Amino acid sequence: MIALIIIGLLIIIFSFTILTVAGRHYVKNGDSYEQKRGAFMKKLRWMISVPVAVIMAVVLLVSGIRIIDSTEVGVVRTWGQINREIDAGFNLINPVSESVQKYDLRVHVRQASFASYTKDAQPLTAAVEYQYALDPVHVMDVAREYGSYEILETKLDNVVQEKAKVVFAKYSAMTLLENRSTLSNEVAEEVKTLEELYHVNFTSVIVQDIDFSDAFEASVEAKMTAEQDALRAEQEKKTAVVKAEQEKEVAAIEAEAAIAQAQGEAEAMRITREALQNMPEAYIQQMWIEKWNGELPTVSGSDMGTIMNIDGLME
Repeated sequence: MIALIIIGLLIIIFSFTILTVAGRHYVKNGDSYEQKRGAFMKKLRWMISVPVAVIMAVVLLVSGIRIIDSTEVGVVRTWGQINREIDAGFNLINPVSESVQKYDLRVHVRQASFASYTKDAQPLTAAVEYQYALDPVHVMDVAREYGSYEILETKLDNVVQEKAKVVFAKYSAMTLLENRSTLSNEVAEEVKTLEELYHVNFTSVIVQDIDFSDAFEASVEAKMTAEQDALRAEQEKKTAVVKAEQEKEVAAIEAEAAIAQAQGEAEAMRITREALQNMPEAYIQQMWIEKWNGELPTVSGSDMGTIMNIDGLME
């Protein structure tokens, strides 16, 4: 812009000067034709200078317009020195001496990937996603201390990594695996201590991934397999004990039922025997007759020990 202004001024100065000197020369020393020519040159100097000046003014005006979005804040520098802030909307600056640097106030999402160590010296690689936004009250401080948004982002990436490494170094590898659900909260608490120093507000910090060495992961898998086998054996033992106790209870119940059944049958036989002993002979004969099917026995005995075939006698 400065070069363009210088070029325009040079055009105006040289054209005005040359045409003025030439016009005076023709008017003073020439005939009527040359005098007319000199008068035209005097007019020409204005015909060139005025349009050039107007063009320069329009260019300066247009180049001084700055439109700031509602999600941004502009920082104006005058000859390189931080001067003031300009808010969202239409703004005019001096394009010759002033420049505007825009700072985005929206939430930015970044991811930091790095290598670290646990308390028991196990190497790991981790990825942490963090979201942050500039504190609009301290935009001028960010401009003074860091110069640009890009430099601030680079510094934030480095310090977030360091804060996460501090948390990882507090725990052994196995503890980190067991506390994955609370790890993000601890890293977030550490990262939030940076807000005042770097003039930002962290809205979210998440530990996305933690990878250990292949040897460590193999040892963890073997340990988990052994623990699962032990749990399975313990469960099978408990199941067997429960089953044995159930079978014992069933056997005891069956034995009690058998004893009760035997006692019931014995009691029934006793009652029947007592009833028969108390029945009169005539009643017993009557019952025998009622139960007889009308057939005679083929063999009969007597007190003398003689066996007779009744069927043969009847023939």
